[in-house]
Amino acid sequence: MRKKRSVSPFTMNAGSGVQPKISICIPNLNTRPFLAERFATIFNQSFQHWELLVYDSHSDDGSWEYIQDLATKEDRMRIWQGPRKGAYPAWNECIRQAKGEYVYIATSDDTMAEDCLQKLATALEEHPECDLAHCPLVVVDEAGKIVADRPAWPAGTVFGHGLTQNLRRPHIRRAPYDGLLHLTQMHTYLSITQLLIRRSLFARTGDFQSRWGSVSDFNWEMKAGLLANVIHVPNTWATWRLHSNQLSASINIFSPEHEEKFNEMIEDAIETCWASLDPAIVAGLKAHWIGSSEAMRRYYGGLLRRPNKYDRKLFQLHQLLCGEPCVRSEILDRLFNRPKWGDRFPAEIRLWLKSFGSDPISEIG
Repeated sequence: MRKKRSVSPFTMNAGSGVQPKISICIPNLNTRPFLAERFATIFNQSFQHWELLVYDSHSDDGSWEYIQDLATKEDRMRIWQGPRKGAYPAWNECIRQAKGEYVYIATSDDTMAEDCLQKLATALEEHPECDLAHCPLVVVDEAGKIVADRPAWPAGTVFGHGLTQNLRRPHIRRAPYDGLLHLTQMHTYLSITQLLIRRSLFARTGDFQSRWGSVSDFNWEMKAGLLANVIHVPNTWATWRLHSNQLSASINIFSPEHEEKFNEMIEDAIETCWASLDPAIVAGLKAHWIGSSEAMRRYYGGLLRRPNKYDRKLFQLHQLLCGEPCVRSEILDRLFNRPKWGDRFPAEIRLWLKSFGSDPISEIG
């Protein structure tokens, strides 16, 4: 065992002096019960060419003491503490300190397969035209057991709806396809732990914003999807742990406030990326896709907020008489058991993008 040495408030261990390939970022605040498992899944990775940056927001549950002890034994760790400004400022602080070509945000209560970084990094190395590598997600409970009694990933994402056929196939999705899929208000990447990110991408997307609270990463993910090609790596996984203290535990996904946050995030992402998009795509978005998708999001949001069947029927009748044309068509389509808008949308967007000369999805391997 290596001899322990003292750790300063900001510690950078010298290591071998070799530039790391991956910067693993662990923002932490009071997740001591999960840290041993989190760090074990990093130390046991088959890919070992990494640095580990740990930003602790002055935890008071023993986390910082545990992290300090680890850092005396691991030369590739850099650890420091900073103020409690929220999860996304902590992510940004880690990213600013990163030196690797790739960034992996390892939320401190989650884990990953031992070959996760190896397979994601290999995919990006073999496909330099891609800035994101994306893997499946395993949803686990507080004890680390796979959740079996409730819908889990890919439910709630486009992979659980219009992209089910691509779930287990290696493929590339070309920008702006993934970003446009966010117009459904469904996630493409449900957890940041599913992504290995080429660090240079942050120069184009900017930092993670926090103004929309604990769902603000949706905004960054949409911007990334509008700007970056993504390679899907189906044969590894990361986890998302469900527990009472996580950021998203108290979100009311059916509230008007929640819906408005997503409308604002979508609008902000599109406006931020306008200048980088093909002018013909911008014209089509302005003429059709932005307005129709917002109308559809509001319609389905209204349905979800009406658990009573009678109230839903009245709402649908009103929309059939007074709603947007796309909403009226959707109601009529559903009467004939035609697929829902969210299930059709990925194929419709793909067909539209193909009209500009290339298919946004291509299988590999």
